[in-house]
Amino acid sequence: SQIILEGPLEYDPDFNREIDKIQDQGGKYLGSGDYGSVYLLKGKAVKVTTDSIELDHAEKLKGKKTNNFVYIFKVERLQPKLGIISMAVMSPLKSDIPEQFYDNLEKEAKNLGIDPEELDIRPENFGQDPKTGKIKMLDV
Repeated sequence: SQIILEGPLEYDPDFNREIDKIQDQGGKYLGSGDYGSVYLLKGKAVKVTTDSIELDHAEKLKGKKTNNFVYIFKVERLQPKLGIISMAVMSPLKSDIPEQFYDNLEKEAKNLGIDPEELDIRPENFGQDPKTGKIKMLDV
């Protein structure tokens, strides 16, 4: 059988070049996931991702104040499956996520033109706004 995998599971010179640029500007590594890596740079969380769906969602969220999604400042799409998302810095999640949050997240996603089925809902993809304490989805 043949398994087709997507994402930066092998060496990608373009992905690594973008990471190098961020590190050269003083970016501090915050973490990685299936498709990208996040750095703290100039007071913002800067994520290099190879997830085209996440880039689509980030473009829809850019500049919009939402109740359930992290604030997106800027999206740079470098290739169909490579881009940089600049977003607000969130604190780690300190509590369980209430069931009502998921319902509200799905409703808001639909209102923003995002298919809720495309959201990667896992605890590690959420954080809390350090100013308000509100839970926000980070991995859009």
